[in-house]
Amino acid sequence: MTPEMLDALRAPFDGDAVRTRSEVTCPACKVGGCSAHRIAPCEECGGMLTTAHVHLDYVGHAHVTARLLDVDPEWTWEPLALTPDGLPALQDGALWIRLTIGGVTRLGVGDAVGHRGGRALKEMIGDAIRNAAMRFGVALDMWMRQPDAAADPAPADPPPTSEPAAAERDERADANHLRGRIRDITKGRGRSASQTAADFTKWSKKGTQFLRASPAELAEYLDHLLQHGGKP
Repeated sequence: MTPEMLDALRAPFDGDAVRTRSEVTCPACKVGGCSAHRIAPCEECGGMLTTAHVHLDYVGHAHVTARLLDVDPEWTWEPLALTPDGLPALQDGALWIRLTIGGVTRLGVGDAVGHRGGRALKEMIGDAIRNAAMRFGVALDMWMRQPDAAADPAPADPPPTSEPAAAERDERADANHLRGRIRDITKGRGRSASQTAADFTKWSKKGTQFLRASPAELAEYLDHLLQHGGKP
């Protein structure tokens, strides 16, 4: 493994490779029956899910595979253990693998929550390769932004009030207006709502999410769109 290979593995991915997914941050919401958060439509992703969620950038299996091939065409992976039938062995529904790039081998683990049968195994393999590739620096910046729900649980929704304070109401209205203008511009440039959100987070120096940005941040990004074409 050379320094040049490491640099190539850690190179940022362009916008077309970056996707966005929703991640529930409240353990109680994940199993159902949470009284601290409500189910509501999300303006950013359009999904109907708990308010205790965030949107995370990630790179799919195909783009990670392409990166590995670019750096080392002879990269390989293998299961950490096999069953008596010679198939990959699972531990508590997870697949552990060895990923070898440039002669260096590191471990990774993947799961496939919500999938069954052959689809589940394919999901596990892709997830394990992405996880192991992260140990080499692939998309490491995106992994660093993932929340630790156990250490930093999502705050409960505030109790309903009859009317928000005037200053808060005005700030919310300004932010919604700016988000609307940004979406109109990016939609005209062929960017979806999730891609716009991912572009904003990548552009933000603090990694701020689109729906949580202040009017000042949104106004600055709007100016960025108008002046520079919105490239992160």
